[in-house]
Amino acid sequence: MESIASFLIQMDLFAGLDEATIQQIASQFKVIQFQEEETVFAEKDEGDAFYIVIDGELSILQETGRGLRELKKIGRHEIFGEMALISQERRSATVRTVTDARCLRMSRLNFNDLIETEPKFSQRMLTFLTNRLRHSDELANKEILNAHQALIFSLSNLVESRDKLTGDHLHRVREYCSLLASNLARHPKFQTIITPVFIENIYIVSPLHDIGKVAIPDGILLKPGKLTRDEFEIIKQHSIIGGESIARVLEFCDNETFRMAFNIVRHHHERYDGHGYPDGLKGEAIPVEARIVSIADYYDAILSKRSYKQPFTYKQAEEEIRSQSGIIFDPVIAEAMLSSLDDFESIHQKYT
Repeated sequence: MESIASFLIQMDLFAGLDEATIQQIASQFKVIQFQEEETVFAEKDEGDAFYIVIDGELSILQETGRGLRELKKIGRHEIFGEMALISQERRSATVRTVTDARCLRMSRLNFNDLIETEPKFSQRMLTFLTNRLRHSDELANKEILNAHQALIFSLSNLVESRDKLTGDHLHRVREYCSLLASNLARHPKFQTIITPVFIENIYIVSPLHDIGKVAIPDGILLKPGKLTRDEFEIIKQHSIIGGESIARVLEFCDNETFRMAFNIVRHHHERYDGHGYPDGLKGEAIPVEARIVSIADYYDAILSKRSYKQPFTYKQAEEEIRSQSGIIFDPVIAEAMLSSLDDFESIHQKYT
């Protein structure tokens, strides 16, 4: 057959990766031959591998209580087996060959490493799952949603894994955002905006806020001292780069979750007084989800130790949030945080 690398290059999932990366990925696949009517894996099996069909036809089947029901048939260039690896759950379906078939097989370890180290592949996998979710039937939705959320967090963690000082920053920020949104849902200003779906979505996508930093050089992102003006201008590009990345997902799936993700990624460094970046939005022009992530991210940052600064105490953090209300932060959102600081401190302690 054609080389594995040549085969992968034909797939959208791997498009745009450089030749050396494609060759490296190709080396992690093995060609597996299956006979007609052979079971590749069964429902409730452990997820141990990811597959791509080279040739032949396979059937995805699900137990209904009255036997197996066929969900769909798959063929050349189609992938299967990835969701159990991403969501870390058991197989939710059986895959059986219809004809003799050959597949590429990648182990769970190599697949997880690929997700964590190749942002372009992770982004395309996220788009793939989004499209599958849009076209899937109700029986498959739960597994896809679990994989979808796990992949979003894995993609977010690409940035955090480069900077060990950030620790559990992503966990803390999404917990802060969920708590803050829940508090604000009771405020007359936000009652019609912050719904249960809004609260769920901000928990899911807020970890993506700094995803654009995957494009920032280590020498700047991990610099131990104060940044120069030019270096800070480069850092500021992360909100634009990240926003563009999410915008490409929106081209395939324009839904509420990813519109919120775009607003957060691009606008979480805007300031209430209009002196933030990248667009200089002011006051109510800043999307409410970005205003929530802004204060959550800032609060966690000032409580964190860095090579160039000591962490604030909880009292100092309270004074800082109070002093920046109406300047950096929406005063209503700042007040909502200040009125329940014990809960925010508990979250910080839990994930520190």
